[in-house]
Amino acid sequence: MTFFITSFISMMVIINPFSTIATLISLTKGAAKGERDRAAFMSSVVAFCVLVFFALSGFLVFQLYSITLEAFRIAGGMILLLIGLRMFTPDDKKPKHAAFDKHSFVVPLAIPMTAGPGAITTAVVLASQATTAWHAIALWAAIFTACIVNYVVLRFSDAIQRALGVDGTEAMTKIMGLLVCAVGVQFIITGLKVAFPLLA
Repeated sequence: MTFFITSFISMMVIINPFSTIATLISLTKGAAKGERDRAAFMSSVVAFCVLVFFALSGFLVFQLYSITLEAFRIAGGMILLLIGLRMFTPDDKKPKHAAFDKHSFVVPLAIPMTAGPGAITTAVVLASQATTAWHAIALWAAIFTACIVNYVVLRFSDAIQRALGVDGTEAMTKIMGLLVCAVGVQFIITGLKVAFPLLA
């Protein structure tokens, strides 16, 4: 249960469905509500499949490219740190509106908005910490639960955006950004301690 809770919290702060609300609304502008709901559902399904795939195949990738877990943790931590910092700085160059594409649930909603580099890195690192079959099951359950929450948030994106308002949504994104930075720094610290025992 402890590993499940840790994995779920880690995945949730990285996925951060609140940061995807504006993108979903923009991409589905002018589309029927059913199409928006379908985009929310399918993006969560695709994200779940992608994250589980990398959680299962992470070790094979390590062996193929002779990458140590410590190196991946440090690199992943740096990526998460950069992602978290970007969440504090809005990108004014992002397009305000985009034409609705029925396949937009794959790109960009599922990849990279939901199952992006940060989420994939987190899934692989957590998989490396799963020392038993129960840990693996707990990780898959945590990913599944996080994707369910992601779907629920996106499913009610209109209501959530109205309730939080523009400022509230921005504040939530910044809070999640702070948590993402903290997770990234922790990954770096853990990787450095294992790679350089004298630092422990």
